[in-house]
Amino acid sequence: MVLKKFLVPDAMDRKIRRLAKKRGMSQSALIIDAVEALLASRQPDRLTPFVGVIKGAPPNLSESVDEVVYR
Repeated sequence: MVLKKFLVPDAMDRKIRRLAKKRGMSQSALIIDAVEALLASRQPDRLTPFVGVIKGAPPNLSESVDEVVYR
């Protein structure tokens, strides 16, 4: 484990304390659960696999798409 220190606004501190008490867990465990849920919810970049799939396209196609499509 690594010790992390950070500041939270007073109102958030009260919410964290209440929710941790309600769930019967430590504030640290609550925050770790919240961060884990956030990290798990990140969607992978779905466009990256398509970069460069149009053979022969100009290298700046994303910048000049209107000129290419509407000429």
